[in-house]
Amino acid sequence: MTASDLRARNTPSRHAVAAGGSGPSRRMPRHKRPRWHRLWRLPVSLLLAVAVPAMITLVGAARSPGNQNFEAKWADWLRSHHLASVAKEFETIYYEQHAPAKGGRPRALNPVVRPSPLEGSAAGRTVAGARHLPPPVAIPLVVAPALPGEGEWQPVGPLVGGFPGMYVAQFRADTTYTSQITSAVWIDPTLLRVSLVPGASEPGGTWSVPPDITGAALATTIAAFNGGFRFQDAHGGFYLDGRVAVPLQSGAASIVIYRNGSVDIGAWGTDLTMTPDVQAVLQNLVPIVDDGRTASDATYDDAKLWGTTIGTKTVVARSGIGVTASGALVYVAGPALSARSLAESLQRAGAVRAMSLDINPEWVTFNFFQ
Repeated sequence: MTASDLRARNTPSRHAVAAGGSGPSRRMPRHKRPRWHRLWRLPVSLLLAVAVPAMITLVGAARSPGNQNFEAKWADWLRSHHLASVAKEFETIYYEQHAPAKGGRPRALNPVVRPSPLEGSAAGRTVAGARHLPPPVAIPLVVAPALPGEGEWQPVGPLVGGFPGMYVAQFRADTTYTSQITSAVWIDPTLLRVSLVPGASEPGGTWSVPPDITGAALATTIAAFNGGFRFQDAHGGFYLDGRVAVPLQSGAASIVIYRNGSVDIGAWGTDLTMTPDVQAVLQNLVPIVDDGRTASDATYDDAKLWGTTIGTKTVVARSGIGVTASGALVYVAGPALSARSLAESLQRAGAVRAMSLDINPEWVTFNFFQ
C-alpha cells in the first residue's frame, strides 16, 4: 500500500469539509472520492518516459566527436544506437519543410580558385613528356539557356608537374530544380595519389593511417572528400593494406585503389576482384552507372537498397564517384539531387561506372587544401 493510499483513507475528504461537516457522517462514499491525486501521476510518468530517453540522446549526441552541426550529430547518434526509424522521421519532417525551390535561375556559377604551382617544390615546373590524362570534355547540359561557363571544366588546385591534377565543372542536374548548382571534380590519378582514410569511429580498430589530416600530411594533401553510408546501411565492406575491417560483399559497388596508384570502380565479384595489387576497397550500395548508362540494378525506388534514412526520391544533398573510360575519377555532389539525378549527373560528367557515396548536407563535402 502506498503512502498516498494511507493519506486518502485517514484524512477527511476536501469535498466533505467544503460541504460544512468534518465528522465521518459527512464524508463522501469511498467509491466516489476524487482521484486527482492519482490521475496527475499519469501525465508526469508519460513526461518522464519521454524526457529521460530524449535527454540521453541529446547528451550522447553533444559528446560525439566531429565538426558537423548538432542536428547531424544527433541523427548519427540515433542510428548508431538502433534508433534509425526515429532519425528517419525527424529527417523526413525537416526535408519536407526545407525542400529546395523548383524553377528559378542562379545569377552565376560559384567562383573557382585558379591553380598555382606547389610552393617550394619542383612539382610546379612543366615536365616535358610527363604522363598525365587528357583534360575532360565539356559536360552536356539539360537546362537552357545555359549560364556563362556552365558545364565547362576549369582547372583547380596546385599544378603537378606543370599540369592540373583536378578540374571543376558546374551545371544544373535536371529541368526541375534549375536554381540549384551541381558540381563535379575530375581527378587525374596519374598526377595525384588517391588514398582511403579510415574514419574515427568506423570501421573501427587501429590503423597506420590516422582519421584526421594533421602534421606532415597537411603538406602533401590537396583535397579530401566524404565516404559512404554507415556500414550498417551500406551493404558493403572495408579493406585496407591486407586487412578486412568489414567483410566485402559480392555485387556491392566498390571503389578499388591499387598499389600502383590507379583506381577503378565497379561491382565486386564481377567487374572487380581481390588481387595482390589491391591496396584498398570501400563498398557502398550497388553501382548506379554501369557501362556508361544508369545501372539496371539501381531501381532508385528501393528504400532497403538505398538505406532507410530518407526516401530515394527525396531531393537532398547527395554525392557519388565514378571512373571515366580514360581512368580519371569524377566526384559529383549537389544540394538538390535524387538518387536518379545523381546517377545521371555522374554519367554526363563522363563516368562509365559509378557509385553513390554519402547523403545529407553535413556529410556531402569536397575540401580543397591550399
